[in-house]
Amino acid sequence: MELRSAYIGGLPLEAAADKAEVPYATARNWFRAAKAEGDDWDKFRAASLIVAGGGIEQAMGRIIAAGLMRCEALLERIQSAEDPFAAVSAMATLGDTVAKLKAAGKGMMPEADQLAIENGAIKAFADVMIKLHPKSAEQVLSTVEAWANGQR
Repeated sequence: MELRSAYIGGLPLEAAADKAEVPYATARNWFRAAKAEGDDWDKFRAASLIVAGGGIEQAMGRIIAAGLMRCEALLERIQSAEDPFAAVSAMATLGDTVAKLKAAGKGMMPEADQLAIENGAIKAFADVMIKLHPKSAEQVLSTVEAWANGQR
């Protein structure tokens, strides 16, 4: 129950295992066994984060913070690894964690993902305009600023 509570409370499974003082492999087995029996910790975790207050934005913030802490721990493991296989394993886990964070962001906040795409496109367009028409740079920048401020 301590492991489950720590995980549902927002800790990554590895950190929850440390907190509950059980090996990570054991924690993973318990996690899988609970899911097979219908106790999906991920669903409880998602609901708990939203119910805890602040809505979806705050829940996403907590998820991202937990993911970043996991990334930091993995980076430290990579830097301190004496065994090359352990370093490669940590790198693979890091890549997987980053991909999952990115997918979670897209899935839970598609508006933010779309806005990032739009902003990237506007910035790239402004850069090209300034390079091709340097004398118009001030006008291009004021137009982009007006767009950013909602004057569409």
